[in-house]
Amino acid sequence: MNNEPESAKSAEAETPEANGHASAARACRILVVDDDPAARVLANRVFTESGYEVTTVQSGFECLEQFRDRPNWFDLILLDLSMPFMDGEETFRRLRAINPNVVVLLSTGFLAQAQDRIDRMLAAGMAGFIRKPHRPDELLARVQFTLGNVKRSKAGCAVSDVSFI
Repeated sequence: MNNEPESAKSAEAETPEANGHASAARACRILVVDDDPAARVLANRVFTESGYEVTTVQSGFECLEQFRDRPNWFDLILLDLSMPFMDGEETFRRLRAINPNVVVLLSTGFLAQAQDRIDRMLAAGMAGFIRKPHRPDELLARVQFTLGNVKRSKAGCAVSDVSFI
């Protein structure tokens, strides 16, 4: 986890990125939320090697703690659906209450069993989902696709391609 002093957090709130727009001068920032250590290690490696700035946490509670401190810091949150205590659906709901523009990509191995939950989350503004287990190339492609859609929609382009990996 990133443990920056409060003064650094205050300074970053004043940067142009604080308004939710990624700057070309910095790496995209991804928050990975997964209770499975292997999934966190894989995502961290894949994204770091591809030039992303990555923060990993193991629970919805830790995710919300990071997000409350910096609600416009992360360009994308990769969120596991099935976690103990606070699952991905509840975490997503709370993230949206803090910042309705948060970009969340759901990660789940229980696609068929969770279809109703996924549909509710998509209707509430979730950016998409990816099926576990992740292949590194698929994970990276899905994140790049999602971030590209966000960039195009902020530029005023219609996003009509809603394919899922």
